[in-house]
Amino acid sequence: MPFASLPTGIDLYYQVEGSGYPLLLIMGTGADHSTWAGQVEAYRDHYTVITYDARGTGQTTRPSDPTSYSMRLLGDDAAALLDHLGIERAHVSGLSLGSATAQELAINHPEKVASLQLHCTWGFSDEWFIRMIDTNELPVLNDDYPMYIRTALLWVASPHFINHRPKDLAAFESGFLFDNPHPPSREGMLGHFHADKTHDTLDRLHRIKAPTLITSGEVDWQVPTHYGLEVQKRIPGATMHVFTGPSSSHIAFYEMAEEWNAFTLGWLNRLSGV
Repeated sequence: MPFASLPTGIDLYYQVEGSGYPLLLIMGTGADHSTWAGQVEAYRDHYTVITYDARGTGQTTRPSDPTSYSMRLLGDDAAALLDHLGIERAHVSGLSLGSATAQELAINHPEKVASLQLHCTWGFSDEWFIRMIDTNELPVLNDDYPMYIRTALLWVASPHFINHRPKDLAAFESGFLFDNPHPPSREGMLGHFHADKTHDTLDRLHRIKAPTLITSGEVDWQVPTHYGLEVQKRIPGATMHVFTGPSSSHIAFYEMAEEWNAFTLGWLNRLSGV
């Protein structure tokens, strides 16, 4: 199995599919590489798609001290993975925690980022955001992971998804937790929550020079659109797209995958001249 022993102190599990210019995908809080399955299928005919289990998730090392997790360290992990693969530059796309990781990657390792996509992103964890994360953290502190996914889905999924797509809802829950051979762990989840709550790049975002796309969903309760707009203001030349409609949630990449994939792939292809 493909593991990379990184100088950042972890063994990181990754997968590479497709061909073409490299595209690194970075997933959100507590989620492993498999959550990107719908995007890998859409992208791999055009790009060499790299997905991985971030520190604390899947088959990657799960450090036990939550306070050791930070977005900057997660970004350094991503940079070290590219080095391990011999990739000098890659397109980078991150979602939620993955988008904050991608910000740090682009700020601290700018030479490695050919373009940047920040989905469901924010630049500073204010008091509202910290309290929102606290509501997700509580069931994990009580080792109640079924309740965690129920609580989390109230923030990340749309009412339409929960009320009217029971089979898809069950599949998402099962894939994340119940049928996952490497389900989220207490140490990894708490570490990711710590990184979420301490994220702060607002005063450094101007350093990002890569072409940048920011997306949000109009029914994203977890990371409302105004956070993404603030990030857009700070990154020179960044563009913003807001997905609309009843499925335009924090997990729009899953709920409305066809539209989400077409838009993000189209932006990347136009940028690349494909």
